[in-house]
Amino acid sequence: MAKLYQRRYLKCPYNRARELLAAEVEEAAGSGAQRRLTLVIPAVGAEIGKDVTVSVGAAVDPRHFDEPWRLHWEPVSGPYPTFDGTLTIRADEDYTTSILELQGDYQPPLGAVGAAFNAVLGSRIAHETAREFLRKLGQSLESQYRAAEEAKR
Repeated sequence: MAKLYQRRYLKCPYNRARELLAAEVEEAAGSGAQRRLTLVIPAVGAEIGKDVTVSVGAAVDPRHFDEPWRLHWEPVSGPYPTFDGTLTIRADEDYTTSILELQGDYQPPLGAVGAAFNAVLGSRIAHETAREFLRKLGQSLESQYRAAEEAKR
């Protein structure tokens, strides 16, 4: 297992970001459909669309403050890693911002060969992919927040 941690700062207050993330996650959980995850190859800038089966569920937070969501994805086909982790909105120091965080473990495929590939390049692909995943999700949350704020005016 390899560790993964990425975060993205959002221009969206913590409480609104939590609500918007919950709606996104519940929609994904309810659909049961496959999702397309963009794998990003660093240095080259290449992107590969890969279908993954995503499952989500509420995780337990003993502090009952943040609401981390369990997140699991596995490839529909091909030698790609599986991932188990959490997706969380955290409060930032400023009321107007929050932090979107992804952390967990992924299992490179193909045993020792996959572990060697992960050491050379796979880890960077995993981190770039997580960064891209958070970028897209964060943009969606921020645009929903801006639209709701504009509608109030």
